[in-house]
Amino acid sequence: MKVTNLDWPSDERKFSSLHELVDFISAAIHCPVTIESRDLELMAYSGNHNEPDVVRMSTILSKRAAAHVVHYLHETGWIHRIETADGVVKIPPLPEIGLGSRTVVCLKNGPHIYGYLWVQETNGELNEEQKRFLLKAAKAAARWLEQSMNSSKKRQEEIRQWLLSLLQPDDRSEHDVKMEAELKGIRLPAAFTVALFRIMQAAKKETIRHYVTFLMKSFGGPTFFIEHHEQWIVVIGTMASEPSIATKQAKTLLEKLENDFHCDLHRDILVGVGGEYRGFLKIRQSYAEAAEVVKRKQQFREQIAHFYQDLGIYRWLPSIYEQYKRQGYQNEQLKKLQRYDEENQTELLETLKQYIKNDGKIKETAECLYVHPNTLHYRLKRIQTIAPLNLDDFEQRMMLYIDLLFYQYKGDIVLDTQI
Repeated sequence: MKVTNLDWPSDERKFSSLHELVDFISAAIHCPVTIESRDLELMAYSGNHNEPDVVRMSTILSKRAAAHVVHYLHETGWIHRIETADGVVKIPPLPEIGLGSRTVVCLKNGPHIYGYLWVQETNGELNEEQKRFLLKAAKAAARWLEQSMNSSKKRQEEIRQWLLSLLQPDDRSEHDVKMEAELKGIRLPAAFTVALFRIMQAAKKETIRHYVTFLMKSFGGPTFFIEHHEQWIVVIGTMASEPSIATKQAKTLLEKLENDFHCDLHRDILVGVGGEYRGFLKIRQSYAEAAEVVKRKQQFREQIAHFYQDLGIYRWLPSIYEQYKRQGYQNEQLKKLQRYDEENQTELLETLKQYIKNDGKIKETAECLYVHPNTLHYRLKRIQTIAPLNLDDFEQRMMLYIDLLFYQYKGDIVLDTQI
């Protein structure tokens, strides 16, 4: 398709694919062009590779932007600026991530954002005529992506409803599930685990969603992302025969969210990961386990493990609590300390809990409480004066720690696990 000027063609139907559209744009402005989805997954790129920078070549080779590039563009506000702009956005060279000069247009229709059109400025900054041309091109690209995503949305909703049905109790067998998946054209993993996310910081919801979906696509195996009742259900699957691969991928996902994207997994989001299973009918069990982890995190102010297999004593605390209620049990020694704390604005209960949690180690306990070791020694003596306790006996320390946890227990927390 020969381009002689920057007039937009009246008949857009001549573009048989998004790749053809991108090549047309590139030929018109004489610069390399790429189109990426909102998750920064590569959708199309031009054949013009004049002086490609590190980011362009990496994106083309891996079919998506690198994790550090995604994080940088979000954290520095560039993605927000691109999505809220009415026209083109000029990005200067960003050598810290290997990005050369770019002109970017958000591909959107009303409130719906479909992706981004990136132009690498290999021939200097675009002039006003080229920018106007780019805006027309962006509208055409947005229509392409809108049509493509509308058809894929129907497919995604069909898969979503089927997956949600598997979380409900019924009499289906593993054979039934495999047959249904085959008829629907759904590729099931050989092994999988379910991760459940609940967003605590609404302002970070969309950014974290981008991070999660971006990281999921790097795993290679069958994965599913389901948004339901203010929570995200993420199925991380693998076709590998070796055990624990899906669990390792879930750990990688959380580590990258925490380390690469700086998500606080105790404040920004609450995460629970169920056990790894073979046989997709077990999705209900893995989901229930993930939900139990999230519920424990809501019930206690402790930094509880993300994986059900690491939940430890927290798995049994609600049962112990109910037994205490039936027996009318209260730890009288701890009640004395609680009254003292309330009357004197002290933190003896918390001091005792951290002391037991750190196996009676003065240095570690003082660091956790942000106090001088001498201050800690004083508090421990005060505790023994008010409520003499046997802290040398392991079983007594264990029971004391359980009783201390119940001072912050929220037994009335209800997590909606019904689908």
